Amino acid sequence: MTSSTFELGDDQRRLQDLIRRVARERIAPRANEIDAKAEYPQDMFDLLKELGLFSLPFPEAYGGTNSMLSACVAIEELGRHCYNTAYLLLVQWAPFGAILAGGTDAQKAKYLPGLAAGDLRAAISVTEPQSGSDVAGIRTRAVRDGAGYRLNGAKIWATNSAVSDFVLVAAKTGEA
Repeated sequence: MTSSTFELGDDQRRLQDLIRRVARERIAPRANEIDAKAEYPQDMFDLLKELGLFSLPFPEAYGGTNSMLSACVAIEELGRHCYNTAYLLLVQWAPFGAILAGGTDAQKAKYLPGLAAGDLRAAISVTEPQSGSDVAGIRTRAVRDGAGYRLNGAKIWATNSAVSDFVLVAAKTGEA
C-alpha cells in the first residue's frame, strides 16, 4: 500500500482561510435552522455560487479551476459547520463528473459550463427498490431507440429534483 502526502499551496491556503471565515460568519449561524426546517437552503447555494466554489475540481475548458485538492478543502471546511451546505457542492459535482466521463461533446458543451458556474443544477437518479444506491445492482436499462435511448426500470429517488434543470439517470446500456 502506498501513501500520499498532500501539502496545501498558497492558493489552497487562501481558499481555506476564505471558506473558514465565511463558514463561521454566514453558514454556521444558519446550520441548525437548515437541519430543523429540512428545506432546500437556496441562500447557501447562492453563497457557494457567489464564491465560485462549484468550479473547483473541473477542467478549465468548462469554467473550472482543475483542483481536486481545493475541492476537498472546500468540503472539509464547509462540513465542519454544515453538512447540508457542503453537500450542495457534492450534488453539483457528481453529475458534472458523470457527464465529463461519459457524455458526448454536445452534452459537455451544453451542461458543464452551467454546472461549473452554478447556473444549472442536475438531479441524480440512482436509487432503485432492490439495490438502494448500489450502482453495481442497478437494473434500469437504457436501450438505443432512434437518436436517443429508451429507459426501462424503476427509480425511487432523485436527489436535487425539486430544484434541478435536468435529471441524470443511472442505467446500464450493455449486458455487462
